[in-house]
Amino acid sequence: MAFEKHAVRLQEEGVSVLTKALGRGGWFADVFCEQSVYHTGAYRLDANRRQRPFALQRDVMEGTSVRVLTETDEHVATVDAVTPRAWQQAAADVATHRNGEATVRPVAFHQAFQTPALPPDAPDAISETEKQALMREAAEAVWAFDDRVHHVSVHYHDHTRRTALVTSDGTIAIRTAAWFGLRVAVTLHGKNGVVTGDAIDGSTGGFGHFFHHPPEGLAQAAVAQAQHRADARPLKAGPWPVVMAAGWGGAWLHEAIGHTLEADVMADHGLGEPVAAPEVTLVDDTTVPDARGAFPVDDEGTPAQRTPLIQNGMLCGFLTDRRRAHHYGLPCTGNGRRQHYRHVPLPRMTNLLLEPGTVNPADLMTDITDGLFVQTFGQGQVQPDGTFSLTVREGFRIENGHRTHPVTGVVVHGNGWKSLRNIAGIGNDFMLDTARGLCKKNGQVVPVSVGMPTVLLTQMEVLPDENG
Repeated sequence: MAFEKHAVRLQEEGVSVLTKALGRGGWFADVFCEQSVYHTGAYRLDANRRQRPFALQRDVMEGTSVRVLTETDEHVATVDAVTPRAWQQAAADVATHRNGEATVRPVAFHQAFQTPALPPDAPDAISETEKQALMREAAEAVWAFDDRVHHVSVHYHDHTRRTALVTSDGTIAIRTAAWFGLRVAVTLHGKNGVVTGDAIDGSTGGFGHFFHHPPEGLAQAAVAQAQHRADARPLKAGPWPVVMAAGWGGAWLHEAIGHTLEADVMADHGLGEPVAAPEVTLVDDTTVPDARGAFPVDDEGTPAQRTPLIQNGMLCGFLTDRRRAHHYGLPCTGNGRRQHYRHVPLPRMTNLLLEPGTVNPADLMTDITDGLFVQTFGQGQVQPDGTFSLTVREGFRIENGHRTHPVTGVVVHGNGWKSLRNIAGIGNDFMLDTARGLCKKNGQVVPVSVGMPTVLLTQMEVLPDENG
């Protein structure tokens, strides 16, 4: 393909491009080339099984970013092309922003990273007909699970990203990655009116994923969530003991804690300070196979790694990109990520994981007389200090150690750092969620995964969901 040819050419001409970019000063420079291909589509059926016309949309984004870091600033120039001429143009443009003299010289490339080729059934190789058939199959399966369904919509998306990066300290990285997902949303006429439910599945591999996870299962999960909400009851406001389910429950830690551990935010806590219950060990691990935030090298050429953030309750690290690591004198953790070439890298989470404990998850509810079990979180809001409000999409009342009736119309509210100290038990049932994670920050969206075991918090504030 043309992009692969340009990647090879970049390896040949990268040093000269970087030299031009650094001609007027800077301690680091990189050239980042990208080609991203997106497919999106929707399929809808109403209660009479009337199909609305649908088609997949294909979009392609291609371009180059040349960036120079100085002691005081970050200078970037972008061009919507990946040719040698575009690289030279961007390098000349970025050099015009400075009046100094070169402080470093690019070195020959001595550290190389290249990801394996995509599988034969990668999403970009699958025909539009096959993708439409997948959506149709998911939509038509819904009515087998409940005849009260009024409407179903199925949304499909995929993203194939090819990048080539060279850096002034001698790194070249050629990467290819793909993500795809399917979302089924239903409306159902319940006894309390119209309710909604949805379910999401996806992968970073090939379309063979749907042989092991057929779309009928996704349809059933969406209907089950709607049924749950149809039968749910409200919960009175107040402080409650809360148990969070394994897997997607880790979204709570991502929002309430993870962002405050990114070096452009950085929590007001010192390294070595106790910040959580002693059972808590939290890591960001870019090396997890098949996770949405996994890669061999970040968007600045730093190798992927496992970064401990909290170890046995003690704060032990922050997530950095090159710029913040240099500024604060911290290790560079390989968390410099950008949505695409028109954005600058930022310190971002990849796969945030709470390590498992030793407790049987069922035992975490044994001593709870009255409490809340959170199966799935919905949308939420988080403030820079870690104060959060997260919608409970699926929940259950806990009574005398057992889950009883479904709960709806509530949010859990609190401060992430205080909540960490309220963790009273961690299950041994760690689960990684790879189906749905997208993280938005400063206008940039990147794929992520979260994972955790079942967790018991002694107290969280439960409030009515004003938007529910």
